Amino acid sequence: MSTYDDNPYSVYFAQFANKLEQHLRKNGIACKDADMIIEESSALYFEKLQSTGKFFKLMRKHDPAEVFIESAHKAISRHLPEAKSTFGSTTEIARVIH
Repeated sequence: MSTYDDNPYSVYFAQFANKLEQHLRKNGIACKDADMIIEESSALYFEKLQSTGKFFKLMRKHDPAEVFIESAHKAISRHLPEAKSTFGSTTEIARVIH
């Protein structure tokens, strides 16, 4: 069992990741590459959510969509630098997941 199974952000991540994977595939990205991007996005997404201290968690909830957009954009930029200003831009990722 994953440590994230009881985390409500996991549900959001799964929904967003599915949409992002479809978007990447429509833009000609191979399954293997799309999977690597999703995997890295996952690590960045949950790292960001875990990094906030308990005090700040009480004060501010993270918007799962914003955290996902930022994480996916970073992963795409690392794996597909040429896509970061086109189908891998934050604007395009936001459009896809909403």
